[in-house]
Amino acid sequence: MLIYYGKMIRFAPAAAVALLVAAALLSADPVTQPTPPSTDPAVDWLLSQSTTVPATAPATEPAATGPFVFAQPDDAGRQAALLLSNGETISGRCSTTAGQPVRIYDVEKNQYRDLPFESIKSMQARVVWERMQPQWRFKESGSTEKEYSGKFYPARETQYLVTLLDGQQITGLVVLPLYLHTPQGPRLFVLHVRDKADVGKTLDDLVFVQRVDFTP
Repeated sequence: MLIYYGKMIRFAPAAAVALLVAAALLSADPVTQPTPPSTDPAVDWLLSQSTTVPATAPATEPAATGPFVFAQPDDAGRQAALLLSNGETISGRCSTTAGQPVRIYDVEKNQYRDLPFESIKSMQARVVWERMQPQWRFKESGSTEKEYSGKFYPARETQYLVTLLDGQQITGLVVLPLYLHTPQGPRLFVLHVRDKADVGKTLDDLVFVQRVDFTP
């Protein structure tokens, strides 16, 4: 039974229960609990991404929309210096996907952190593991049985230590495109969680962004 403006309105028992449940849901405060990486689909996505995209590539005219398409002018972004794992240093104006924060999965707190791109001072790679992986293939078309091909390919998992302008530091998983305007032309670099190269390549061939330093 419900009293509405002095009038009593009767409901069937099932309807009354439904109203009480709805009212409880509307009045409850939302609670967000961090989910461990092993059960979080977004983190699983992070871990499974960028296994075939090169760590560095020339940025040509964009053919489609997406996180790796940039349309910033040469004077956009921030001045930065990138150190690659092969010892090469590249400097220029650096930007990322317009209007998007830098999302990091904080491995210590087991939660996401969305950071303004302008708040980051530096990013230092920390290799979790790197090794030559054996290549496995299906024995024949339509078969679920695999066999070792006798060949290997290089693979690596990387975290990044992110230092903010205020001195705060976060270690976590990052998948981040960096668009760098250089005197030689625009170039695209991608920070990976997991990365691999083709069969026959070595770990030295699997070049990655080792450090990024931004000029305040």
